[in-house]
Amino acid sequence: KRVWNCIETTGIEAPAGKPTPHLVRAEVWMSLIHGSRGIIYFVHQFKPRFIEAGLLADPEMLAAVTAINGQIRELAPALNAPLNPTTVTVSTSNAAVPVDARWAVSPAGRYVFAVAMRDGTTTATFRVPGASPPLAGIADVIGENRTIPIRSGAFADTFLGYDVHLYRLR
Repeated sequence: KRVWNCIETTGIEAPAGKPTPHLVRAEVWMSLIHGSRGIIYFVHQFKPRFIEAGLLADPEMLAAVTAINGQIRELAPALNAPLNPTTVTVSTSNAAVPVDARWAVSPAGRYVFAVAMRDGTTTATFRVPGASPPLAGIADVIGENRTIPIRSGAFADTFLGYDVHLYRLR
């Protein structure tokens, strides 16, 4: 079965309770990393006044969702590739802040998509034991203008609460 997840983008009944763009991005990537094949955004606000397209009335959230969708489109070849039997293993320096990840291989390259599942800071170390060829070289952190060296088949990165880091391996 294909699974789609619905992500809240407004406060629904209380504008002060709306999620931040950072949390919306984390929820989207949590969904995709765990196998969701599509995202639906809940865009309505009911109180204090009804705004059917509340997302469109919030410039900050609209910009964030637009950027998230652009990134999903850019990474669609990897996200839509058949699930790879090889898995990525993640160990964290703070057990209270697990980082979940997905390994993807497509004609466009090899990727690790990762998200901190809790609020807090941790360092995550990624390994892909069955990768062929074995991991070596550089991990480009997509959209962050930085790279991480891959040493002895592993690379590590710091995550703050609910951070998302997407890596293209070369």
